[in-house]
Amino acid sequence: MRNFSFACFVFCLAAFFQGCQKEVSFEQPNTLAKGRLQSDATGDCLPKVVNGSYAVGQALNASNTITVTVNVTQPGNYRIFTDTVNGYFFRATGIFTTTGTQTVTLVGGGTPFAPGINNFVVAFDSSFCDIQITVTSPGVGTLGGAPNACTPITVNGVYSPSAVMNSSNNAVVTVNVTNAGGFIITTDTVAGIWFSFSGNLNAGAQSVTLQANGTIPAGTTSGNRTFTVRLGSSRCTFVVNIQAPGSGTLDCTNPVFAGTYTAGVAMNSSNTVQLGVNVNSAGAYSIRTDTVNGVWFTGSGNFTTTGPTTVTLTANGTPTNPGTFTYTVRWGTSSCTFTRTFNTQVSDYFPRTVNSNWSYEIDDDATDSLYRYVIPQTLTITSGTYAIFMENDGSGADSSGYYRKSGSDYFEWLGFDNGLGNTIWLDYIFLKDNVAAGSPAWKSNPITISIGGTPFTIRFSHQVTQKDISVTLNTSLGSQTYNNVIVVEERIEAQLAPGVWQDLSSTLGYLRSFYARNIGLIQQLGLDGSNNIDYKLELRRYQVF
Repeated sequence: MRNFSFACFVFCLAAFFQGCQKEVSFEQPNTLAKGRLQSDATGDCLPKVVNGSYAVGQALNASNTITVTVNVTQPGNYRIFTDTVNGYFFRATGIFTTTGTQTVTLVGGGTPFAPGINNFVVAFDSSFCDIQITVTSPGVGTLGGAPNACTPITVNGVYSPSAVMNSSNNAVVTVNVTNAGGFIITTDTVAGIWFSFSGNLNAGAQSVTLQANGTIPAGTTSGNRTFTVRLGSSRCTFVVNIQAPGSGTLDCTNPVFAGTYTAGVAMNSSNTVQLGVNVNSAGAYSIRTDTVNGVWFTGSGNFTTTGPTTVTLTANGTPTNPGTFTYTVRWGTSSCTFTRTFNTQVSDYFPRTVNSNWSYEIDDDATDSLYRYVIPQTLTITSGTYAIFMENDGSGADSSGYYRKSGSDYFEWLGFDNGLGNTIWLDYIFLKDNVAAGSPAWKSNPITISIGGTPFTIRFSHQVTQKDISVTLNTSLGSQTYNNVIVVEERIEAQLAPGVWQDLSSTLGYLRSFYARNIGLIQQLGLDGSNNIDYKLELRRYQVF
């Protein structure tokens, strides 16, 4: 059986008593803002989020950013920056007003001058982490239909006075790529809007979507507008029809909602509200609410007839807090309000539902895997009722642990040999999902074991070191990014004298476990006393019921 807890460490305790080492303490100098960049065991930044296209000779702009996570321990002014590599760099400045885990976006500057993979060192306070960016050779290609009208061309979305461009507003053109690489394709700005694309393209003819940006001014007259697309020296044109706006009044008396609204869960196409409209004159419409609690509703289209009808608005964004919030809808001079309640998110970082299952890859070996699953039977004892986990590493099914949850605490009922032929059982907390990163460690009850006939008292120590981070795992099934991850470091301490405890990590090593919200354990690293990885377990597939 492969054990996910400290039981596997207990048999290493004898090595500790051959020579103890004190735990090293690291202190950071005082700065206006204090904290640590979050990183994985290899030193790469967590999360490793890179936005924008990077190509030789193309100057970076506001779309070229990297995102890092900082565990802030002292609020104040901050400056987070990278070194300059290959002619470009990233910077961010601001003020941390609170402590805890926070995400910061660094904006790029400069111009890459050579293709390749560039490794940047991100610095904040006295901490560092690495992030890699690939710079491609500049792509070479021509626009379909150049130098005349773009061929073929598809223009999507509704365009009318006061319309704010969104993901439905775009134009699809054809690009004949002769040399693969990075491309920046833009149009001129007409009637307050423009279209653009930035990214890598492979060789060959292909469709490319140019996203619309900006807002059409309220006083714009209806009619066709011609946009010129630019790709290097290649040019082609397409036409956008700005439609005459319709008019009427909104009715929020009986809003009809669809979808689930939960704090912390991003809105999608299933999150809609249907409102009443009395159309006075047919024409294009673009209806939008204000942004409240991180969410707004939008809808656009054409009213072809007058009279009472309905319109469907789609929610966007991610709600910040649970509760009931009021939204104001506007269309021309008409407005009305409706309310929406957002539920409190039910978070479970270690699901225990029957038939839920997880497949793990061990030490990057596609042929060495472990399958864990929850069976219908349970174990009920004085401390509570535990879900029973089973596992199979290819040699047959075996028990894999007993787990329960109480509030924000996750417990394991752990049994192991005490060295005298007896089994010791311990109910201990291996995860807390309501404490901040860097909060004091919590300890298990002490237990006494025997090594070579000599009794020793030990306890388990757990601490949340990172919280709400993104982690990308690369397994034989591909790359997968997991969000809302809590990292817990798990260590063994020995009692050297009454009330005197010694961390044994320098001798025994320790565990670093990664738990993703509503998914469970996604990664576990066994590290030695020098912080080298001895053992790695990575999730490659899961199913939670």
